[in-house]
Amino acid sequence: MKRTSFLRRYIAQYERLSEEDEAELALRRSRDEAQRAAERAREAQGVAEAATRAKAAFMATMSRELSAPLMAIIGLAQSLQAEEPPETTRGRAAAAEIGAVAAHLRDLIGDVLELARIGAGETALVEEDLNLDSIIAASLNAIDARVQAKGVTVNFCPSATRVRSDGRRLRRIFDDVLMHALSSTPAGGGIAIELFEEREGGLMLSVIDGGAGMTPNEVTEALQPVGAPAPDDRRVDTRQLSLALAKAFIELQGGQFFIESVPGSGTAACIYLPPRSVRRSA
Repeated sequence: MKRTSFLRRYIAQYERLSEEDEAELALRRSRDEAQRAAERAREAQGVAEAATRAKAAFMATMSRELSAPLMAIIGLAQSLQAEEPPETTRGRAAAAEIGAVAAHLRDLIGDVLELARIGAGETALVEEDLNLDSIIAASLNAIDARVQAKGVTVNFCPSATRVRSDGRRLRRIFDDVLMHALSSTPAGGGIAIELFEEREGGLMLSVIDGGAGMTPNEVTEALQPVGAPAPDDRRVDTRQLSLALAKAFIELQGGQFFIESVPGSGTAACIYLPPRSVRRSA
């Protein structure tokens, strides 16, 4: 009986040790697989970062190569417009159109390059304390002639809010958002600019147009760098990439840019700035 009991204990101990060995072996294999997966992830990340840098370099090269002939075209169009004695009215109008289209292409190239830089992590914001009312007022003044010609009413109540942001880029965002709103609003309609300071310290700014509104698919497409062409000719008033660029800049600051719209009820372009970017109004 003692020999049988000893044999049983030996077998039980052997089985326990075997199970521990198998568990340790499985753990070692799991660690090795995790390490190999991490190495593959690092390699993939390196490849992705290299591809992003290559894309940014390509866009920069393309921008330089295309900007030179475009600037020549713009200069030539300006010289044709300024010729004395003046050429025919039709010729001067054609020269003006050439200059406008070339300038628009130059701006598009700049937008593509900016998006590439943001994607590559090569864009830094130059933040400063800003009077938000002044920036909005400057954007409104820039489109005032078009607003008056279209008979559109713009409602905006100054708030004395100050923000910390990149002034040049923030002004560009307002310019583009307001131009989109004006383009979408029919003659005699209205645009509302609303500011709301959250209790937590964030700021929501909405530009609401009086247009026909957008479907969810159209909203998604509007925020993509490349989308379907506009149904009407707006090449002078807006840029195809402007909303995508606005979204990228606001997100770079830690905020959010989004669009809320219902077909038949207009569209709201919304800019949310986080608490760290907002100075409470008096």
